[in-house]
Amino acid sequence: MTYLATFSSQFDSILTSRVLRSAGAAATRLMPVPRELSTSCGTCVEFEWEGEPPAVDRAELLYRREGTGWRMLE
Repeated sequence: MTYLATFSSQFDSILTSRVLRSAGAAATRLMPVPRELSTSCGTCVEFEWEGEPPAVDRAELLYRREGTGWRMLE
């Protein structure tokens, strides 16, 4: 499954990307937050994870890819 986590700072997104890689995420990618999710400038981490996603402590919001869009997880 593909997940996307948004952050309030670039530092948090970079740190989380490193933590996810070391925890076994199949792929991680730092990128700008997609326009359909936020109009503010920000960085997010897109990552591949099998099963339930890990807790992403520093994330503001967590999304899962569904089709061509994203669904916010609670």
